[in-house]
Amino acid sequence: MKKKNIFKTVIVSSVFFLGLGMNSCIEQTFPESSTATADQVANSPAGMQAMMSAIVGYINTYNSYSQGYNFDFGYSAFGITRETMCEDFFVYNSNYDYFSSFGKCLALAENSTVNSLYYYYYKFLNNTNNLIRLIDPETASETNRQYLGVAKTFRALIYMDISRFFEYKKTGIAKLDNEAEANKIYGLTVPIIYENITESEARDNPRVPFYTMYEYILNDLDDAEEYLKDYTRPAKNMPDQTIIYGLKARLWLEMGTRFEKYPNDLSALTQNVDLGVNSAKDCYAKAAEYARKVISNSGAQPLSESEWFGGKNYTAGFNTIQTGAWLWGSIMNQENIHSTWLNYAGNICTEQTFGVGNSTYWAIRTISKALYDQIPDTDWRKITWIAPEDAGKEPGNKYRTILSDVNFKKLPAYTNLKFKPKEGNMIDANIGATIDYLMMRVEEMYFIEAEALAASQGVAAGVNALNSFMTTYRYPEYNCQATTLDDFRKELILQKRIEFWGEGIIFWDYKRLELPVKRGYPGTNAPVGYRMNSIEGYCAPWFNIFFSKFESLKNTAIVLNPDPSAVISDWTE
Repeated sequence: MKKKNIFKTVIVSSVFFLGLGMNSCIEQTFPESSTATADQVANSPAGMQAMMSAIVGYINTYNSYSQGYNFDFGYSAFGITRETMCEDFFVYNSNYDYFSSFGKCLALAENSTVNSLYYYYYKFLNNTNNLIRLIDPETASETNRQYLGVAKTFRALIYMDISRFFEYKKTGIAKLDNEAEANKIYGLTVPIIYENITESEARDNPRVPFYTMYEYILNDLDDAEEYLKDYTRPAKNMPDQTIIYGLKARLWLEMGTRFEKYPNDLSALTQNVDLGVNSAKDCYAKAAEYARKVISNSGAQPLSESEWFGGKNYTAGFNTIQTGAWLWGSIMNQENIHSTWLNYAGNICTEQTFGVGNSTYWAIRTISKALYDQIPDTDWRKITWIAPEDAGKEPGNKYRTILSDVNFKKLPAYTNLKFKPKEGNMIDANIGATIDYLMMRVEEMYFIEAEALAASQGVAAGVNALNSFMTTYRYPEYNCQATTLDDFRKELILQKRIEFWGEGIIFWDYKRLELPVKRGYPGTNAPVGYRMNSIEGYCAPWFNIFFSKFESLKNTAIVLNPDPSAVISDWTE
């Protein structure tokens, strides 16, 4: 007996995995002369466990594009990508900025960074489909039904991400918007690769409309909610019903905003699918409902000041899934560390010596001056970053750092101290770089609930919810006094920018609300080359991710997005 590779995939359509797995052979612990059938694997506890592990473990997969790129180290890398595209996450020195294509908004068409994103997600999708294809929920064991629920939850996450990444939104740039109009791509998301797609279907597989995608994602989440109703997850890298509620809250908020901004899209939805909603307010009400379910059912409490900064010894800040506020995330082990810098911690933790985000290579991540200046001194979150007047000085009792006084004095203004290396180990990447990656924490649900209440029940309801959260968990002096939905949203998004800085969350809000990105202004700390300002009232052009041209060679129905590269010049004083 010999343990073989769990799953081999025959690529029958796209080089970007648009037609995966139809003629797959599945190998498990079987005699070497035999090839396992789908039925054998479905009836093999070890085989099914391995296939589920392949889904959960893919979060941390390195080198999905097979080129060894420094930005291709799993789901966390694309969280950094999202932050880089926004306006508050700057690199101090760009010499070792592995995410500079999106930071500088250059070469975003046929670019390895863009290709890697697409490649990663469709490989990830293939893992979910491989398992889903094997399980008939009507005849499956309880364990296999739970595996099916896990797989469908991850598939919903994948489609939520890629549909939002690749859907084209108006940019205010005539060249791009006119091309999008001519190619009829407004309202289109991505091709759906369902588990039993045929090769001929995969080779002629168009991007589906938003309403088709919403229905597909919700169907997966509804199924997962049913299959996981009696499931107790062994660890928080697995989803359960709470996570499904959280994903639904995110999706209903997305839909509410769409139909509020574009009533014709609501008409298109109601004419084509039945999701049980007839207005934007209906969607917002559902977002608030599911966000509250997460808050009530999870038992999670927002981070305390001590937890935020890593506890008594400042070593557990935003690096461990054991933190009570964390609902979902990846679990990193030494086997996920492929070099001292090819990892999340090496790029985002300042207090380490093994990566590039430190005072040796200077790819330190800093908060924007514009955002930092809007944080009041009474907000304890402000000392997450080094104040300009404190740069070059010893930390004293103000900053919660594991650095020596000598090394702290090297750090520039606005440097982040938010993400700590594991166990406070600044030297050994095999320990310090194994930080868990945060995918959902309970605070996000409070913000979703507040915005959804404001949009469905009136601004006062949202203001009350936001004030309650902020005064209870952040600082007592907080007092939002907005009286219009626009003003309330501006304040809520400001607080989300502070709260979720570096976590890959705020990108979705910027694209959902079509908020401008402003990096160029007097006194900006964005490096030269990163100072683009998008157009007010439109989506930043680089938020509309380009499809790889390779895809169009294999999938005849695909229509590519316009190339957003360098369409806005760097701001100059």
